[in-house]
Amino acid sequence: MENNQHHNGTDIKFLAGLFIGGLIGALIIFFIGTKEGKKAKLLLEKKGKDIVSDLEDEIEQLEQKGKELVKHGEDVKEQVLEKLEDKKEELTENATKKLDSALAHIETIQEQGLDTTASIRKRLFKNLPKKS
Repeated sequence: MENNQHHNGTDIKFLAGLFIGGLIGALIIFFIGTKEGKKAKLLLEKKGKDIVSDLEDEIEQLEQKGKELVKHGEDVKEQVLEKLEDKKEELTENATKKLDSALAHIETIQEQGLDTTASIRKRLFKNLPKKS
């Protein structure tokens, strides 16, 4: 029974191949051998060329749009880089001002510390004899 099923599957494939081959042969004879077939062939050729031409135009337009998008992207990139450079300079300037201010404050505190130390020495050690 299994052999019979295998044989039936082969028959179906053979018949399908025979049918498709016959159909292709009939189409070739139609396109080559008849006036209507030649007209249909010319019509199909013309339509095919029109479609190819339209596709080429679409591809060209898409390429142009792609180039425009790339240029726009480069322009945006330049703008972003310029803004980043400006912000970097601004941040550097602000940080420098804050550091200068902090250093000036530290110097003021150091001077006050020296003055306070000198004042305390004068008060505490004013009665001590000086070394000779």
